[in-house]
Amino acid sequence: MVTGRPLVLGGSEPSVVVASHSGRVVRAAIADGRVRYDVALDGIVWSSPAVDPSGSVWIGADDDTLYRLGDDGVVRSRVRLGDCEPPRAAGPEGTRCDVDGGPVVLPDGEVFVGADGVYRIAPDGTIRWRSPGDRPARHVATAPLVTDALVVWGGYDGNLTAVDREGKPQWSLRIGADVDGAPVLAGDRILAGADDGKLYAVDRRGALSWSFATKGPIRAAAAIAGDGSVLVPSSDGKLYALEPSGTLRWSFTTGGAIVATPTLDVDGNVYFGSRDDRLWSLSDRGALRWSLEFPADLDAPVALAPGGVLVVACDDGIVRAVAQGDLAATPTTG
Repeated sequence: MVTGRPLVLGGSEPSVVVASHSGRVVRAAIADGRVRYDVALDGIVWSSPAVDPSGSVWIGADDDTLYRLGDDGVVRSRVRLGDCEPPRAAGPEGTRCDVDGGPVVLPDGEVFVGADGVYRIAPDGTIRWRSPGDRPARHVATAPLVTDALVVWGGYDGNLTAVDREGKPQWSLRIGADVDGAPVLAGDRILAGADDGKLYAVDRRGALSWSFATKGPIRAAAAIAGDGSVLVPSSDGKLYALEPSGTLRWSFTTGGAIVATPTLDVDGNVYFGSRDDRLWSLSDRGALRWSLEFPADLDAPVALAPGGVLVVACDDGIVRAVAQGDLAATPTTG
């Protein structure tokens, strides 16, 4: 099972890095699937890998460890986060320090990641700060949003929280439900989804601007289109497109829960998987372009590779490169 977005790496031979719940991290050539490395980590991987300026890949696992892999797949560093003992204890204490939120890597190589709170980590793996720094924290499962002034995340404490780039608290907005939809920036608003089925929009001071209710938990980040519209995946099986003001523009219904962030191409076309075992593509106006059946659920976001190739990770444990070809000319509804 794969829940993190595959990481596409460019160069003379584009490749993709995919991490799974088995703890395997595989890098393969997009052209022919040839495996460049296959590494076994000591824990389930829920989140997406990220690459730093040196070409190293950072990835977190539920053994409470943030890993950095070299270009050859060799583990260059391990950063243990939190104080959970043992790391895999049953219940909330065993998951509190899991490294599931991120990592987010900045152009200077700094890493921000969620575990038992949010950490800022230097390129060499040194922990610069943790927030909150003076008390135990509930689990943070969302990738932090890092802006020029703020670091924002949602947690299992039911809050949307912001600190400055040095870790100093700025504000906290009470949601009252687990915040599993990673915050994203949309103009002057920060958007985050929660298990109460609502997408919340707040300003940079933490004041609520508006909310939009779906009929199921929101377990993934919203996607922002070029025209400012907001695409919201929901476990109710619908993809919602909202105006920047939060009003509904259109919605599209699938046959299963949508738990992954939609992906958009340069033309505004939308790609997303559902737990109806289908990959869906819509136009920027919500019209069906095509759908493609898979052997199992699609819980990970789709990655776009050079040449319009779609990299799709399926819960059958297989990653596929899909050349769109004539798919758009022959839409199917299944």
